[in-house]
Amino acid sequence: MTTKVAISIWDGRISPVMDTACHLLLVDITDGREVSREKVGIPMGGLSDLIGFLTDHRVDVLICGALSYRLERMLTASGIKPYPWFRGDIDEIIAAYASGILEGGNYLLPGRRHRRQGKGRRCRQGGGFHRHQQLKEEQ
Repeated sequence: MTTKVAISIWDGRISPVMDTACHLLLVDITDGREVSREKVGIPMGGLSDLIGFLTDHRVDVLICGALSYRLERMLTASGIKPYPWFRGDIDEIIAAYASGILEGGNYLLPGRRHRRQGKGRRCRQGGGFHRHQQLKEEQ
């Protein structure tokens, strides 16, 4: 089975912010190996245009840097699995994803110990509420 992976790119690396990225690398991965890649420009427009562009290209997975919560929700609703908060060299990222070690590797942006947002708790400090991340223990 082939998986179509889109990676936001900038200068041979993952683009730091998906919402403002200009190019994607579309990669077909079959049986854990890259079989094709194509660099494409992201059309200008709103987030709906981006989702339409990704679905028109039959993208299954999006690997990117920082990602707005709104875009992450839109991707998920359209059937595209987002992998946000990643960084690194494009070839290393493709190899790590294809071999199933992307999430276990050292590819998260600084300050990210796990890729999911929203897994936190609120506590009262200094007269206001502050969000604290509950960090998973490294195993």
